[in-house]
Amino acid sequence: MATNNITPFEATHPVELVKDELKARGMSKKELATRMNIQQANLSRLLRGGTSISVDIARKLEQALGIPADYWISLQLQYDKDCAAIAQREEEERSAITVETSLHNVLNLPYLYSQLSIRASIFVQDKLDMLRSAFHVEPIQIPALIPNGAFKKSEKLTTDEKNLNTWLLLSYVSANNNAPQKPYEEGNADKAAGYISSEMNKGTLTQTKMKSILSDLGISYSVVRKIERVPVDAFSFWKNEYPSIVTTNRYNDMSRLVFNVLHELGHISLHLRKGEHSGFISSDCNKNTDLESEANKFAADALIPPHIWKEISRSEMPQGFASIVPHLKKMAKEKSLSEDVVIWRYKHDTGCYNLKGTKALPIR
Repeated sequence: MATNNITPFEATHPVELVKDELKARGMSKKELATRMNIQQANLSRLLRGGTSISVDIARKLEQALGIPADYWISLQLQYDKDCAAIAQREEEERSAITVETSLHNVLNLPYLYSQLSIRASIFVQDKLDMLRSAFHVEPIQIPALIPNGAFKKSEKLTTDEKNLNTWLLLSYVSANNNAPQKPYEEGNADKAAGYISSEMNKGTLTQTKMKSILSDLGISYSVVRKIERVPVDAFSFWKNEYPSIVTTNRYNDMSRLVFNVLHELGHISLHLRKGEHSGFISSDCNKNTDLESEANKFAADALIPPHIWKEISRSEMPQGFASIVPHLKKMAKEKSLSEDVVIWRYKHDTGCYNLKGTKALPIR
């Protein structure tokens, strides 16, 4: 029986307790029918659950078993209430299945459930309740939370749209859970780029310090690991009152990570506007648009001022790849720049990412 508005999995008919009493007392159905002064056929129908326990039947049970009629009437009322609650739950479950099917068409739901620690449940509506708590909207409205990311598809790389949507939603949750310490003000993206670049060139930048710099300037930063067939490096968008940057760290390369963050700061400074339901996704296949080029230039110029890079790139490069790295390190020292930053810039500009004699600086 249900109590305190808890809906049971299955309702228990009061006649089940009548059967228990018969068994406990060693009483036959015939004897009970005689004591109740009813036909045995009518008692059999009652014990099959074919009829409800009326006030008259409750009184006859009291006469036959010595258990108050009010008790049997209350059991019948609770049974009727449970049946109504179960019917309502089944209707809600059918609606929940329809909603979940709709979400499944645009999201990788098993992965989303696992990342949000939504446990397996007998009822779909329980899982939707947990989604409602995670996103603070009705589950059917969750796809509308996905920011419109500027993302260019690659002819070489396969992007799973459902996985991409799921990753973007997880980024939304992560940004919500990593609100910055201070409000964002116009020009803070440029300030953040300057501070991060300075720390990187001094060799003192860590991912924790970078997050702190961004948070103090009103920008959320977090990491959401990539999903299969989602070739994304970073994502920037406005979340409520503040801009957010999410990276995947799919390459364990500090210079690449810093460049990606600076690239997203470029989008925040140049392209994103508060209140817009849009964002920018950075990936291997999203490099050649005008907006991406502007963000790339913002990042490159923040790390190495244009006039200094001009001097480095125009310096007499030695013949043979084996001599390029020592030359770049020498120029970095002369210009008080990080060797890793200068080498990364050379790789980025030339496309020679497999330059011999170099090793990526691990994310720290």
